[in-house]
Amino acid sequence: MHSFDDLAAKFGVSVKTIRRRMNENGIKPVDKDGKTLLFDDHALAVLQDAIQTKRSKHEAVVNAGIANINKSTNTPAESVQVQEGLEQLDKSTHTLAGDEYAKVIANQVADMLMSDASVNKAISLLTVAVNRGRIIDQQHDELVAEIQRLDDKVDGLYDRLLHNMRNFNYRKMAKINAEEFMKVVNKQQNKSNGQASKQTKKKEKGGGQDKGQGA
Repeated sequence: MHSFDDLAAKFGVSVKTIRRRMNENGIKPVDKDGKTLLFDDHALAVLQDAIQTKRSKHEAVVNAGIANINKSTNTPAESVQVQEGLEQLDKSTHTLAGDEYAKVIANQVADMLMSDASVNKAISLLTVAVNRGRIIDQQHDELVAEIQRLDDKVDGLYDRLLHNMRNFNYRKMAKINAEEFMKVVNKQQNKSNGQASKQTKKKEKGGGQDKGQGA
């Protein structure tokens, strides 16, 4: 199990950063030690992937920025547009899915800037990608919120179940079941006794007729 402090030390970032990455990716604690929240190895793996992807995205954006500076055919205005687009791309995403998408786009922009492709294509790609990255994050946040709502609902149902189990009067239920069982047994027994009584009377009646015929 890992606490916030453990994770911050492992990744070399602040606890505040760890908390933010946890919230961004919907990572929840699995246990508690007193007031200390604890996370399992699955949370560690997701967090590690999220932090590494964010670093990779930033590196890809920096590399694209260097390619932009080195592209001698750009006008000053075009270079500024590309740089602003890259900065927006770097800031536009915060989830693992969004960062992965932004990293891919930054690498594509770098390739375009290092080739003979028109710089306007790179600018257009950045404009579309920034909006798309925000949509990806929005959809992710909505999904995380819905999962949290369902988790809370399940937790509520589980708490109610535990409450009902703790307050359930098993002794009373056992007594009721025993009484109902005895009612069924007595009913069956009375039915059997009634059938036996009818058969006895039938035999007695048949015996009386035999005696009359003999006289």
